[in-house]
Amino acid sequence: MIGFYTPLLILQAFCLYHAYKNNAEQRWYWFIIILPGLGCLIYMYHNFYNRNNINTIAEGVKEVVNSNYKIEQLEKALQFSDNITNKTNLADAYVGNNRYTDAIVLYKECLTGFMSDDPALRIKLLHASYLNKDYNSVIQYGEALESEKRFVEAEEKAGYAWSQYHTGNTAKAESLFESMDKSFKNYKQRAEFCKFLIAINKPDVLKVKLAELNEELEHMKGPERKFFRQDIKEIRELHASYIRN
Repeated sequence: MIGFYTPLLILQAFCLYHAYKNNAEQRWYWFIIILPGLGCLIYMYHNFYNRNNINTIAEGVKEVVNSNYKIEQLEKALQFSDNITNKTNLADAYVGNNRYTDAIVLYKECLTGFMSDDPALRIKLLHASYLNKDYNSVIQYGEALESEKRFVEAEEKAGYAWSQYHTGNTAKAESLFESMDKSFKNYKQRAEFCKFLIAINKPDVLKVKLAELNEELEHMKGPERKFFRQDIKEIRELHASYIRN
């Protein structure tokens, strides 16, 4: 299937994807779409010539091709069999490709019949809505999920807390973050809690939390370190910035 993509279309798709991911100016979209060959070359020269970033370009093109191929296959599967599993799989892929509005539509379509109150689907809908910056909807979904055991310490609950903050309810946001602040787990949520403490300017509390997290990381074994490597990296960076300075 990949063979059907011409090099120019792949290059154009990559440039559009890169422009979107990096919030490029509107003029670049016109360059890339109206003058695909020349426009792509100018865009790449502007963004990569002085960056010595050929590997990034290659990986970016590969990512675009693989992502598009996966979504096409999932769309075909849904056309062949319109069921909740296929809709959910496609919605998940849309989220991974930053197509949050499309994902939200599918998640909502899944919340019918015996699945109308499914916690896992509702959490996915909340997460997609948060990524789409629809904070009021996130709060609506989060309030309905608060009593769900699956949501109590879910990573997506951090998005619910941030949505409270973004809509002016800082006290509720802090309460939600504190409810996930449990030792030796919830590292992603606790890293978000630290960012929240930065946002509300509580440096003393922040330093205590970062010190606690850093001490926990020191006791982590190999398998744990591998599993939480992204969270560890983020926590270490926060610790380096706000404890050592």
